[in-house]
Amino acid sequence: MARILTAITQKIEYWASEVGILYNLAEKYYVNIVANEAYLAGINQDDHILCIGGGLCPFSAILFHQMTKARVTFIDNNENCIPKLRRVIERLGLSSHIDVFLQDGSNPYILYADYSVVHLALQVYPMEQVFTAVENGIIPGTKLLVRQPRKQLNDVYSKFSNTMLTYCSCAKHESRNVGSTFIYIKQEEAEILYNEKMDSDDSNYAVTNCPVVVRH
Repeated sequence: MARILTAITQKIEYWASEVGILYNLAEKYYVNIVANEAYLAGINQDDHILCIGGGLCPFSAILFHQMTKARVTFIDNNENCIPKLRRVIERLGLSSHIDVFLQDGSNPYILYADYSVVHLALQVYPMEQVFTAVENGIIPGTKLLVRQPRKQLNDVYSKFSNTMLTYCSCAKHESRNVGSTFIYIKQEEAEILYNEKMDSDDSNYAVTNCPVVVRH
């Protein structure tokens, strides 16, 4: 099942990257998802977003810029994807707004201080390892957006059980694959200690406000 779904997705992305009209059709799948995520994280033109993973067509990276005017850097660890990704960006006239690099999301030497928002695609693998590397690298205040699959597809994508997302706000999506996107905001050490103390006091205090955001 996982291989079939991945193969279908890659085929769609391949043809979308080659044919403009197919790109426009495939992009529509991501419009509401990215709009929800941009709203959840309050992204604007002052942000610099790092998008990690996304396959042959960087739909999300492109939509983030088009919707918010934020600068976007896109990385993927598949060297076969990078030339095609750059051609798509060039064809859309967005080369001055979106950078594309060959890089692994778990690389501890990424300069996370350059980014105010980090976005993890659904197909990032292994998700837990990449999340941990990013969380360790980002500076306090950085917003980390993590896509999660619909429940029936949990076995298809890389498993993610990190309890850090337990108290995080999320956006619910009405899509075939993406079930929700969680937002994790890196805290200062003093804030972490305060939250731990409040939790240990068995109070009603929650680490973060956790509404479910749905925006269509």
